[in-house]
Amino acid sequence: GLVKFLVHTWRTQGNAITYKELREAILRGDINYEWLEDWMQDYSLFVAEHMQPAWEKAIKVAVEELERKYPTFFFDPMADGVRSWVESRSAAFVTNVTQTQIEGLRAVVQRAAALEDMTVSELARVIRPMVGLTHQQSIANLNYYQTLINSGMSKQKALDKSIRYGARQHRYRGFNTARTELAFAYNQGAHEGTKQAQAAGYIGEVVKIWCTADDERVCSICGSLDGKQVAMDEDFYYEFTDRDGDTIKRRINHKLTDAETGKVPPAHPSCRCAVKYKEISPPRINTQ
Repeated sequence: GLVKFLVHTWRTQGNAITYKELREAILRGDINYEWLEDWMQDYSLFVAEHMQPAWEKAIKVAVEELERKYPTFFFDPMADGVRSWVESRSAAFVTNVTQTQIEGLRAVVQRAAALEDMTVSELARVIRPMVGLTHQQSIANLNYYQTLINSGMSKQKALDKSIRYGARQHRYRGFNTARTELAFAYNQGAHEGTKQAQAAGYIGEVVKIWCTADDERVCSICGSLDGKQVAMDEDFYYEFTDRDGDTIKRRINHKLTDAETGKVPPAHPSCRCAVKYKEISPPRINTQ
């Protein structure tokens, strides 16, 4: 459902940009920043209508095990910790997804401005279906179109193929975004549910243990975190070696805002990890 609405949003945003505006952007070598305000409004509406309900549902699912284990425990979805996370994540989502889209369209507009073998009108038709793609996706799509043209394909057929390629890229970005956002909400729900159960006396002191999907698709970042144990309110950190051979230590999701700490997965987009909460001291009340 989220993917469907995201793809629809990107298609609508692309259709809202006229060829005249795109031609002017190509000639100028940069995007029209009036689009920025429109896109942020689009994403704010998307968050309110679709993203927040999905987050709330994922949070609810995350605490179901606690509610089954402690039948008298009540999870408060309106608690400060939950509301604060939803508000900060909403703002971050709108900002991040808009900025990623700007970077993608700006990159392809700037590159298109330097192409001499295509008219501005031709470039405008090629670029318009790319609205909503990331930087990497946009460049890949333009490269794909140019490769088709260089192989002798007609411009119309190459355009049709690049449009279909763009549709697949939009769906991929949609799935990636949806998976990541639901992972954020699920893991945050488990964290908040555990904290509320602690406050109510059902659970004692706990430690968090990082758990991967334990298959061949686990990345090096998550693989290095697997089994790592930290205190309830501590952040997870991973280490890697840079090109100079130096060991770098980073908090997961270090690029997020200060309000969104690295206390729970995901560690990166499409991360499939979760956290296990291990009780290391008894609760205040008898839960038997």
